[in-house]
Amino acid sequence: MTTLSAHPALALLLLVPAPAKPPVVVGVRPDAGLTGAWHRFGDAGGGRADRRGWAAGDGTYSVPLPDGRVAWLFGDTFLGPVDADGGLPRDAPFLHNSMVVTGPDGRPGTTAARGTPAAPRSLLGATPTAPPWNPSGTNPRWYWPGDGIVDGGRLRVFAYTIAPADAAPPWNFRWVRNGLVTFGRGLRPGRVRRTYGDGGVMWGVELLRAGGYVYVYGSEAGHMHLARAHNGHLAERSWEFYTGSGWSRDPKASARIADNVGASYSVTRVGGRYVLTTTDAYLGHDVYAATASTPTGPFTGRTAVYTAPEGRGTIYAPYNVAAHPELSRPGELVISYNVNSEKLDDLYADADNNRARFLVLRFAR
Repeated sequence: MTTLSAHPALALLLLVPAPAKPPVVVGVRPDAGLTGAWHRFGDAGGGRADRRGWAAGDGTYSVPLPDGRVAWLFGDTFLGPVDADGGLPRDAPFLHNSMVVTGPDGRPGTTAARGTPAAPRSLLGATPTAPPWNPSGTNPRWYWPGDGIVDGGRLRVFAYTIAPADAAPPWNFRWVRNGLVTFGRGLRPGRVRRTYGDGGVMWGVELLRAGGYVYVYGSEAGHMHLARAHNGHLAERSWEFYTGSGWSRDPKASARIADNVGASYSVTRVGGRYVLTTTDAYLGHDVYAATASTPTGPFTGRTAVYTAPEGRGTIYAPYNVAAHPELSRPGELVISYNVNSEKLDDLYADADNNRARFLVLRFAR
């Protein structure tokens, strides 16, 4: 009789778990419930009785908080009230960053900004006038948020210093440097502290916790970069940077590990693998998915999984893909993308032209 012990090599193979199969996107559907909830929230006044709360904005990062709530981070933000036709008045307040706090279901609840209803201010930093911005210096620099994560028991959010640039609107802005802000009790923001920025990399466009580390993804001219910090040490200058074959403490050693990614993108653990969702680097109309066996990549099998129907005429979409695993069911992944316009008039005419759309990606089981 043949026994397993007679074939030690076979026995070893049986004991080693098979590698996880790459998750394959087998279906994508618009998440009408989540998209509609945010649109209704904006139309109704952003959770404020005076209807002067969140009306529209981009960014759309979500961060689960220890108490079960979700903090949503937005960049350029219009405040209400939205009129009966879905438009915004020309004097609608304009902020460069804001936060909306929701319950565990991700449905919007409360707008967070500074100032007063009559004179609202950005949650972080200065509040310049609405675009188009003036590169002559009459408008101060401002902050746009990156991704956030709870690390060391505190909400920490990347904040990019942005300045006006001498270019045609709406592209007349430039990235200056990276910062990191820690939020205290009551989700009050502390001071934005400068962090790594060597090599022109915008660090913190995506954050992923895995294996004792917070992985910090970056974007540089359409290329992906990667760094990591030990859990609880994200705010310290003790990161390691991926060189393409190993890790270095030198930020200048950071390698380009993927091409043609958006200014922000997502990397999410799904079924034992890591799923990249992104747009083209420069204003295409498709959302793509690719997979890797480790956070470092390589990300392979890149496939267009969805074409944004909003991208037409002066409206551009999609951009700034973000994943929301805390809102996702097993075998699925909720992601969002932003919509905007080359003409500011389109945003005042219809606030929906500056609100996120949500999708549900379904994976083969």
